[in-house]
Amino acid sequence: MKQAIIIHGWGADSTSNWFPWLADELRKTGLRVVCPDFPNTESPKLKEWISYLNKLAKIDNQTIMVGHSLGVPFILRFLEQLPKGKKIEAAFLISGFERPLGIFEIENFVKEPFNWKKIRNSCGQFFVINSDNDPYIPLPVGKDLAKKLGAKLSVEREAGHINAPGGFLSYPRLLRMINEKI
Repeated sequence: MKQAIIIHGWGADSTSNWFPWLADELRKTGLRVVCPDFPNTESPKLKEWISYLNKLAKIDNQTIMVGHSLGVPFILRFLEQLPKGKKIEAAFLISGFERPLGIFEIENFVKEPFNWKKIRNSCGQFFVINSDNDPYIPLPVGKDLAKKLGAKLSVEREAGHINAPGGFLSYPRLLRMINEKI
């Protein structure tokens, strides 16, 4: 059965931003949706998050992952640790980054170099979406991420961090992209 896993970012949870809206919309299409509340969201630990997700969901080639902000490097790290030959269908990476941003609490997700070849081999297709005026993630960071993944970058105009303060309590464009993929 196809499933979608929605990964929140630093300081967020499953009820933040557009996550509950997207989960409801995807369930209407028949997908199994997992939208976990990761532990210690204010001071997240990568190993703890990976262990938590492994207990919640069985990952296979019918899995799509959707990550926002810190959820993006989490997905990249998760893909790195998948056993050889195991692969997800797609990853949608919104307002993401793959480098230190000078924020101590989240450095453990990005301080070590990424294994880009392993990441690319663990996912069928990547979709990278960043805003041209994100106050936290400059657009060139999104461009670099897309390039490293061999993905096309979709740019949201004047969308901030693509979160609730930017007006994103729903995200129809992302839903369309996911529905086109599945």
